[in-house]
Amino acid sequence: MNRLIRLFVTSFVLCSAFVLFMGCPSGKKNSNAPQTDQDFSQLISSEETSEAQTDAETPASIQPVLVFLQGSVSIQRSGKALSAAEGLLLEAGDIISTGNDGSAEIAYGSFATLRLFPRTTVSLSVLISRAIDHADRDVADLSLLAGTVAAKVKKLASRDEFLVLTPNSAAGVRGTQFVVSYEEPIRKNGTITRTERTLVAVREGAVAVLPKGKLLSSLIDGRQANPLAGAVVSTAIALAPKAGPGQEITVGGRETSSGMAEDEALLNNAESAYGALVRQAEEFQARGTDFEAVQDPVAVLAIPDSEIERSFAKLSRTLPALLLSEQSRFLLDVLDRMREPGGNTSVLPAGLPERYFIPKGNTGAKGDTKTSVQPQNFPGLVYAVPLSSTTLTGMISRSGDTILLLDSKGNLYGIDQGGTLLWSQPALVTFTALDASVALVESQNLKLVEAKKGTVKGTYSFNSWQALPQAKPVPIPNGIALATPRGVTILRQENAEVMAEIPVLGGVIAPLVLADSQLLAVSGQGRLVFIDIKSGRISDEIALDLKADVLTPRVKDNRAYIATKGGRLLAIDVAAYRMLWDIQLEQGIGSEPELDGDRIYLWLQDKTLVSLSVHNGSVIGKPIPDVQSPPLLSKGRLYWGGSGPSLVVADAATGTILKRSPLPDMVSARPLFVDGTIYLGTKGGKFIRIDTDKL
Repeated sequence: MNRLIRLFVTSFVLCSAFVLFMGCPSGKKNSNAPQTDQDFSQLISSEETSEAQTDAETPASIQPVLVFLQGSVSIQRSGKALSAAEGLLLEAGDIISTGNDGSAEIAYGSFATLRLFPRTTVSLSVLISRAIDHADRDVADLSLLAGTVAAKVKKLASRDEFLVLTPNSAAGVRGTQFVVSYEEPIRKNGTITRTERTLVAVREGAVAVLPKGKLLSSLIDGRQANPLAGAVVSTAIALAPKAGPGQEITVGGRETSSGMAEDEALLNNAESAYGALVRQAEEFQARGTDFEAVQDPVAVLAIPDSEIERSFAKLSRTLPALLLSEQSRFLLDVLDRMREPGGNTSVLPAGLPERYFIPKGNTGAKGDTKTSVQPQNFPGLVYAVPLSSTTLTGMISRSGDTILLLDSKGNLYGIDQGGTLLWSQPALVTFTALDASVALVESQNLKLVEAKKGTVKGTYSFNSWQALPQAKPVPIPNGIALATPRGVTILRQENAEVMAEIPVLGGVIAPLVLADSQLLAVSGQGRLVFIDIKSGRISDEIALDLKADVLTPRVKDNRAYIATKGGRLLAIDVAAYRMLWDIQLEQGIGSEPELDGDRIYLWLQDKTLVSLSVHNGSVIGKPIPDVQSPPLLSKGRLYWGGSGPSLVVADAATGTILKRSPLPDMVSARPLFVDGTIYLGTKGGKFIRIDTDKL
């Protein structure tokens, strides 16, 4: 329990301070001279002098506005396409993409100005405004999903924040002019030949740069909610590696096996330093420190000559700021074509010249073109559409011709097979795909929506704890079965009206499954209950001592296979109401079983795939390592995401790997196979379609 509590606290910790530290005076341009540690202290000191004046100013709105368009630019809001037009007010969650000939400029009032380069995709992740939200600060986060963005940021007040996030880094500023560029990994024959790379180049001021892994990513998502989190992140930024005027920092981009190992070690060291800072803050809080009242958390947590300070110093040595490369200077020149934050609105931004749209051999330190993400060869790739700013999870489903994907924040996306987003629904607990509709489970309601349009057909409200769903709904003939603390509720598929309620002693605590004309339910007493859906009565029960960690059972040939997250696997004879066998694995189980012939495939929590006999649960062959996503079984083939990243195809009868094909991003959701096409959801929020005939 203590470990769970600590993980919860840590998830709020390490991000609001990306922006709470680095003083960055606007001064003259100096693209040649590197900045010393003493210079950074002067930057911070002069910043603090100006902050009191800034805090006293009348709040002005920082709502972003699209102020300049060039070429092709597209915008998505809540899953719907918007017409890009100058003067369009943007909102948190908007995704803006530029084409091969596109560029766009976004103004956050007098707060900041951004310019998107060609072939760039950004998401406006967080937006908090004093003027709009009556908050005590202005906050703007930008997630750079692909390409390059240039930024001019004014000197920020003490509580203001500005972050630029990429998949492998976080950059925090307090008033500067800089460019951030992100490139996906380069692969050849399924093998990474260069890791993903983020470049941060600075013209004026200073930018703190931190490597970003799982810990920091989760902390960024939750940093607005916890004062301790703000204190820790402020200190992390204060101690972070920084690039000053005329300098650049690169995270990733290694091309040798030893370099890739160094990248991994750097990330591990960084995450370890963040974790140590969290533990120190927790100790202070346990002794009575109220971080909400602390005005200068850095003075409290950045203890001189401490182990934490030494670990961040080591991080700065392994992630050094270097003099600007020729390529970085090329990118920074775009700043001269941008409007100043809060500047004269009659002065229009200038369009980009042709050299920014078509690479002309501009190279960086390693001799590779960097002005945009380069095309790569991915066999069978039809498209890779940026869909979400966070990881796509669970199992990709289908309702009619609509493909359904859920992300880690509970946003559900309905997409046609051509890759066009049809609709989206936020803040879901779970969902179930039906024939032509989708059952959406929210915190207070179950809604039935049309699969093609997302329009609501009916609603069932959870008006008491007795109706709260315990698992995703299950389609049954002419209805939907919903597990609740009282038992099972049957709803109409047409309008979600209640048809019947079937009480189960102890309620139902795990997903239901349909086996012919029976529903199988796990009761709060740990028993497997068989419910006849025609009569609505319980047929039989088996005492199995099951818990709430049961995954969705699978049924084949009158046998039900029940797996638990704790590593238990049972086989049940559905016709005879008896258990056939019960085994306990050493590893936890990560997803529902897949069944083929005489084999059961289980994806374990250590990301291995094991094969077991359906007859007695004995292990067949050796475990398959490096299975990065839940596998899909379809037509005698297993499909899963592997490292590289790659799509792996295996023979389900033998487990033999038949093919590995490179992908533009790591698969994170269980794939979907439809008519020779496989659909994938990725860690970076991309929706990918692959033509299997061309693999």
